[in-house]
Amino acid sequence: MANLRTNFLGVEIKNPVGVTSCDYGGHAWLAKRVIDQGIGWLVAKTVHKIDGPHRWPRPFFYSLKKFGPELKDSWVCSQMFHNMPYDQWLETEGPKTLKLCRDNDVLFIASVSGIGTDAESWTSLCKDMENMGCDMIELDTGGPHATFGAEEAHKDVGAPLALDPETAYMVTKACVDSVKVPVIFKMTPQCVNTAALALAVEKAGAEAISANNAFYGTWIDHETGTFYGGPYSSGGLMGRAWQLFSLAKVLEVTATVKIPVIGIGGIFTWDDCVRYLMGGCQVAGLCSAVYSRGVGVLKDAIEGMSAFMDRKGYKSVDEFTGICVKDFSYIRDWPREESPMAHPTPIIPVYDLEKCNRCGICEKVCPYGAIELDKEAGPVINDQCFGCAWCQGHCPKDAVSMVLKETGELVWNGRGLPKKWVK
Repeated sequence: MANLRTNFLGVEIKNPVGVTSCDYGGHAWLAKRVIDQGIGWLVAKTVHKIDGPHRWPRPFFYSLKKFGPELKDSWVCSQMFHNMPYDQWLETEGPKTLKLCRDNDVLFIASVSGIGTDAESWTSLCKDMENMGCDMIELDTGGPHATFGAEEAHKDVGAPLALDPETAYMVTKACVDSVKVPVIFKMTPQCVNTAALALAVEKAGAEAISANNAFYGTWIDHETGTFYGGPYSSGGLMGRAWQLFSLAKVLEVTATVKIPVIGIGGIFTWDDCVRYLMGGCQVAGLCSAVYSRGVGVLKDAIEGMSAFMDRKGYKSVDEFTGICVKDFSYIRDWPREESPMAHPTPIIPVYDLEKCNRCGICEKVCPYGAIELDKEAGPVINDQCFGCAWCQGHCPKDAVSMVLKETGELVWNGRGLPKKWVK
């Protein structure tokens, strides 16, 4: 039986699956719903002392499912920071949620947001969270809502604060110096120089990084000729596909700094959790998946990870955490042919005709018109082939392999990395 227990900033947690900052960390009764699924950690809803972000424009969740099946898990969210008065959270709901976590062996992380570079607006919140007994404090500098059209008083709230390494350093340093509990910096995917920002907050004393917050987004309803939900850019939850971008940003962090990382962004399933851990994160957090598919996705993720570990022979989470970081590089570093690229291509798709069901999908999707389907002989590849492997990725029967045309040597079987065939 796999052991999912792991260590995060010196605290042993029962598993690396948790819930990031959202409604489920904002009220004890909501926290119980996700805690009952067996999570190892929970981040509170972001608290603040700012007039405005606690008043959400209702309704505030706008699912895009009606616009096509590919958008089934995507939505626009105009919910902002915690809607509860700060003192109420500090005196009643926060302690209740904290006790619930303590009673169920769940790590509890507070989340706060001050105003711009006003250090006192951040440190006062941090001190309150420490006095309340929170295990750690996350600085929510990466919210998507304040990117456009913010009022003057709110202009430095949210994502703009996490775009500049110097500003991020200053705020983080002030918070770190004000408390004894670990401080975690939450990043925005809007940051272009992710590595520089990560290094800045590490230097400032942050003990971990959360990566990444939501991106901004909006939608237009073509039938009504109006915006869908709200005429503004707010939180854009892009579903599982968002993971591709977020994971790349995460790897820029894990390949750069030595401090632990909370992996966030498009995580919906157990294998998504595994991906983030293999990418160097110590824990993996779900958020939009819990809304789109219900709290049961958390239990599924935990049980799925356990089954995966048993199947692969992993005895602990540590055995596969970070195993891909050392290989992370850039496309410019990957072996390429001499210029110009050879044509016809030196690598081609080869079909297992016993697996091939002659469905014709490869012929339909080939961007170069290089495949002609013969119902008896199977797909026939012509000289227009570029060796791109698009056919391989779309084959429903996994019947395609990429091979060296000259020798028949396997280059890629559709899993993991292709062989470095360029000499």
